[in-house]
Amino acid sequence: MSDLIAAVHTKDVEKARQFLRGAITQAGEAWIPSDAVIDALTLELIEMAGRYGHATQAATHLMRVAALITHTQARPH
Repeated sequence: MSDLIAAVHTKDVEKARQFLRGAITQAGEAWIPSDAVIDALTLELIEMAGRYGHATQAATHLMRVAALITHTQARPH
C-alpha cells in the first residue's frame, strides 16, 4: 500500500470509528446491553463482507480480532 493510500485509509478508519463510537454510545444510552451491541456489530460485519465480496478477508480479520481479544482477556489486570 502506498504511503498516500495508507494515509487516506488511516483517516477513513478514524472517521468510521467515530461514527461507530457514536452509535455505540447511543445504544448504551438507550440501555441496550453490550452483548446485543456486539451481536449487532458482528451481524453487520458479516452482511458487509457478503455485500462487497470480501468474505474470506473478513473471516481472516475476525479471527485475528478474536485472537487479540482472547490474548487481552488472558492478561492479568
